[in-house]
Amino acid sequence: MDEEHKPIYLKSLGIDVGTTTSHIVYSLLKLEKVYSPQGRLKFEVTERKILYRGNIILTPIDIENQTIDYFELIKFLKEEYKKANIKPEDIDTGAVIITGESAKKHNAEDLVKALAHKAGRFVAATAGPNFESVIAAMGSGAVKYSKENKKNVINIDIGGGTSNIAVVSNGKVVDASCVNVGGRLLAFDSENRIIRIEEPIRHLEPIIGIKFDYGISISEETKQKIAKYLAESLFDLLFKKNSSNLAQNLLMTNPLSFEEEIDQYSFSGGVAEYIYERTTEDYNDLGKYLGIEILKLVKKHNLSLYTPKELIRATVIGAGQYTLKVSGVTTHVSDNDILPLHNIPVIEPKLNGKQLSIETVSKAIIKSYKLFDKIDGQDVVALLFKGAIGGSYAGLTTFVKGIEKAIPKTIENELPVILVFEKDIANSVGNVMVRETAVKQNIVSIDEIDVEEGDFIDIDKPKAGGLVVPVVVKSLVFSN
Repeated sequence: MDEEHKPIYLKSLGIDVGTTTSHIVYSLLKLEKVYSPQGRLKFEVTERKILYRGNIILTPIDIENQTIDYFELIKFLKEEYKKANIKPEDIDTGAVIITGESAKKHNAEDLVKALAHKAGRFVAATAGPNFESVIAAMGSGAVKYSKENKKNVINIDIGGGTSNIAVVSNGKVVDASCVNVGGRLLAFDSENRIIRIEEPIRHLEPIIGIKFDYGISISEETKQKIAKYLAESLFDLLFKKNSSNLAQNLLMTNPLSFEEEIDQYSFSGGVAEYIYERTTEDYNDLGKYLGIEILKLVKKHNLSLYTPKELIRATVIGAGQYTLKVSGVTTHVSDNDILPLHNIPVIEPKLNGKQLSIETVSKAIIKSYKLFDKIDGQDVVALLFKGAIGGSYAGLTTFVKGIEKAIPKTIENELPVILVFEKDIANSVGNVMVRETAVKQNIVSIDEIDVEEGDFIDIDKPKAGGLVVPVVVKSLVFSN
């Protein structure tokens, strides 16, 4: 095999800090060059070998301060490194993801940065509620299932603190929502006394007629009643009925807005084990009761269920990483001083062949920001556009004005405006943007690289006299 086509092997570390549990996975990823649908060679992860699957611990929470116990977590990770015989310098790439109720803790953002000690090599994210829905749909296999079967599916990932809902159409996540319905909103000791309370469960206190306090006993009947209310709230939001006050109070994001018919549904996350009747084990929380009540509603509504590849959501085991060179001929970088940029999330506004107008472009971008929990003016993202944008000057003017309308605070705060195109149109778009909008600087417009929504990219300074821009693409890799 010639040098150019030899596979690449990367040692990858995935650190997952969830509402209920935390663990690490240490893997060897094999990347090989394959042809993309556009006929270009690119690296893809072709094999995943798990070298060490870490012990699972209950996520250490400092209840009084509502923070993740940093020192306990670091102590655990050091012990795991030792068991796996991992040296930090041996790790090529990786991902640190904090999800669920843990992502709401006061120190979550600082913690994720500290854990990603190799910041240039690690993808690090505190997953907001919508982004967690996207990760769950990818990790459970719902995205792949939808693409292969050309179906509209809804995946509901039910963990310890939240239910993350993703609508997937033909392999693309097009809508998402999140509700505070989870199996560990309350936890109990062996005597059924409360030992853990998450704030959203307090919305049920006036309905149940109980004030939840540490140390009080909860009967089986009350657990069932709590689970019934939680399950009904989830289904109210799922079917966009006139939701109860409880459902509205538990909702963390905007409700679903997708209007097309749904072909099939799937459940993932720890509670899915009960919905698919794979276990009856009781973990001294609400999980078992919630799963039973949801299964009753699935049967009542006669939902068409399929079983996802991964029930307990596939762990992010790291990030596949490879470098591509982007031609400077069709690239527009207005100011080299804004580069390099690292770990920029890629989001894809869904234009779907719509008649381009300033309004349709703007709305698609705003929706994609919401889907990934990104905030205009605060977060730097790469906007990915696939398919034809329109080659005429008038068409490109409409397109760039739509971008300008969608991200006014990004422009005002002089953050980078990063555009990624499938077709070789990046230079034209950049030039028209400078001429026809208020955006004169901080533009990075690149094309002809194979990248997908949900990836992260590093963009280096132009090399070889500006002829090429090195771009590192990091794709989240799941255990399936």
